[in-house]
Amino acid sequence: MRWSAALLCFAVLTVARADDAAEASGRVRSVRYDYSRFSDGPRRVPRPRGASRARAEALGLGTRQTASRLLHGRPDPRWVEAAGGAMSEHLLWPVELGRFGRGFGYVRIRRPDLRHDGIDIVADEGAVVRAVADGIVAYSDNGVRGFGNVVMIVHPNGWASIYAHCYRTTVQPGWRVRRGERIAFVGNTGISRGPHLHFELRVHGRAVNPLRHFDGRPWLEAYRTWRRLRSEGSYEPPSDHTRAVLPPDRGPLRPSGSPTAERPFGSVTHLRAMLRRGPRADELAEVEGARYRNVLWPLRGGTRARREGRGLNIYGEGSPVRAIADGLVVYVGDELRGMGRAIGLLHPNGWISLYGHTAETYVEVGQQVQRGEWIARSGPHLHFQLRAEGGALDPVPLLVQVPGAVAW
Repeated sequence: MRWSAALLCFAVLTVARADDAAEASGRVRSVRYDYSRFSDGPRRVPRPRGASRARAEALGLGTRQTASRLLHGRPDPRWVEAAGGAMSEHLLWPVELGRFGRGFGYVRIRRPDLRHDGIDIVADEGAVVRAVADGIVAYSDNGVRGFGNVVMIVHPNGWASIYAHCYRTTVQPGWRVRRGERIAFVGNTGISRGPHLHFELRVHGRAVNPLRHFDGRPWLEAYRTWRRLRSEGSYEPPSDHTRAVLPPDRGPLRPSGSPTAERPFGSVTHLRAMLRRGPRADELAEVEGARYRNVLWPLRGGTRARREGRGLNIYGEGSPVRAIADGLVVYVGDELRGMGRAIGLLHPNGWISLYGHTAETYVEVGQQVQRGEWIARSGPHLHFQLRAEGGALDPVPLLVQVPGAVAW
C-alpha cells in the first residue's frame, strides 16, 4: 500500500512539474507527457576568449549564479554600468520575419495555472536572432534547465532580455552588443516542441509583457519587413496579411545597389569620387546615427592582423564583419580594384570605411546600419580601410574592442 501511494505521488509530481512549453501551432495532442525526449542540448556556445573573457571574469558574468540573479532579481549595478551603449525608445523585434506564436501570461492550455513569462516567436531553425537593444552579454550557455542554449543580455537602463531554445549562440559573456547585432540562431533545444525563440524581458528582476515595448508591435514590424521584401521582388504577397503566416526567413538579403540621378549611392564611380574629395554636405545629410571618435574592431575574433597598403588585413576566415560605427551603406560590389567583394559605409563624421574580400554581404545600398551591426562574412581575410577628407586614415590608434589574442 505504501509503495502504491509513493508511486502515485511520484506520478502527480511528475505531471505537476511538467512545463507546458510552446507548441507554436496551438494544437493539443491528447497523449501522456513524455519529457524524456526533451533535453538541454546539444550545447553549442562559443568559447570565452580575449577581452570579453577578462571582462566577464572581472564582473562575475557567465555563471549559473549570473543567470539565476537575472531570472529572480535586479542585475548587479556593475553589469548595468558595463553595458554601455544607449537604450532606444522601442525594442527591436528579435527575429526579422518571426511569427508570433504565443503570448505572455496565463495562456497555457495544459497548465492554465502556470504563467508563461515571455513570448514565443516561431521561425525556421537557423533563422538569425538579434539583440533587441544595446547591452552586455551576461550569460551565454545551456545551464538553465528547460531553456536550452540561451543568451541573457543586460541593458544600460537595467533591463534584461533573454533568448532561449537557440540552436547555437554566437556571443560570449562579457561581449558588448549593439541593437540588431546577431547573437544566436533559432533552434529547438531545451524543453521545446518545435523551432522557436522564447523571449523574455525582465524589468528590475520582474518578468513583463514585452509586446508593448516593441517598435510598432511584432505583427506590424513583420508586415513592414514583408512590404519591403515584396517591393524588391523577394516574396509573393499573402492573401490576407492580417492573419497570414508570413514566409520563413530565407537568409540575408542580396544588395540591389541601383544608383539613381537623385541618389547616386551604389555607383563605384561615385564612391571613388567621394574617396578622392571627401563627402559633400548633401551626401552627409543622408546619413543617420551617432558620431564616434573611435572605431570598433571590424572582425569578430580574428587571429592576426598586419598593415597592408592603405589599410589592414585581418585574418579570421568565415568570421562576421561588423560596422565600425553608425553609417549609411553607399556601395556593395566587386568593382573596387584589389578589394574583391566590398562594402563601403559613409559615417556621420565624414569618415568612409571599406570592407574588402568578403565572402558574403548582408546589407544593401541605402541601408542605415548601426555600430556593431553584422554586415558581412569574411573570406580568408578581411581588408579594412578608413578614409577621411580625401586621404587614408590609420585606423590602428582608433580601434577599440581588439581581441587580446590578435598577433600583429
